[in-house]
Amino acid sequence: MVVVDALFAVQDEDVARGQLEHRRSHLPERTALDEAEAARQATVTDVERIGLERLDHARRQKRYEGEVVAVEARLADLDGKLYGGAITSPKEATSLQDEMVHLRKRQDDLEGQVLEIMELIEPLDAELLALAAIGESQAAILAGTRALLGETEAAIVDDLAASAERRSAAVAGVPDEVLARYEKGRPSFGSSTVVRFSGSDCSGCPYSMPAVEADRVKSMEAGTLTDCSECGRLVVR
Repeated sequence: MVVVDALFAVQDEDVARGQLEHRRSHLPERTALDEAEAARQATVTDVERIGLERLDHARRQKRYEGEVVAVEARLADLDGKLYGGAITSPKEATSLQDEMVHLRKRQDDLEGQVLEIMELIEPLDAELLALAAIGESQAAILAGTRALLGETEAAIVDDLAASAERRSAAVAGVPDEVLARYEKGRPSFGSSTVVRFSGSDCSGCPYSMPAVEADRVKSMEAGTLTDCSECGRLVVR
């Protein structure tokens, strides 16, 4: 019975290890992390998009403001000429006045453009401010989720290591030939590679054991290991 008990212990640890590996690959914490990363990336994308839009407006605003400065400088120059006594010809004075009228209209148009752009930039700044707050919150959630995932995975790794130690201890009690038979059947039968003989049948087999075969197994001593003639599992009398 010692060998059989050890073999069942090996199987139990293989089942436990499979469950732990499955759990590690399907952790809800990993799903939560994926969702948190996706939400954070969406915010980053929004910030980049709005930032580029704001930058485009800001460049236009700067260009218009530069033109306003140039117009103001020209107006000041013309004003100095017109009222500084340097102009004596009425025709030339009229020409300067016409240019100044045109420049003042241009100045008004440019300043209007600047105001329109400022009105476009204002809501973008509000959006960026709101997104910054959202980003901070998402970063905190992301850090917490990563930490929780790390803790959960570390616990599973510890459990796997403990299971591996128990399996190694159990394997020491199983003869190599028996272990080889077990390992050969495990890919097909998994958690029911080694089963008990129950009543007149192999407890892992979907088929009824022939009477002759059942009698053969019944004649064995308790704890004897044999093969099921129907499914190929290892059967313990």
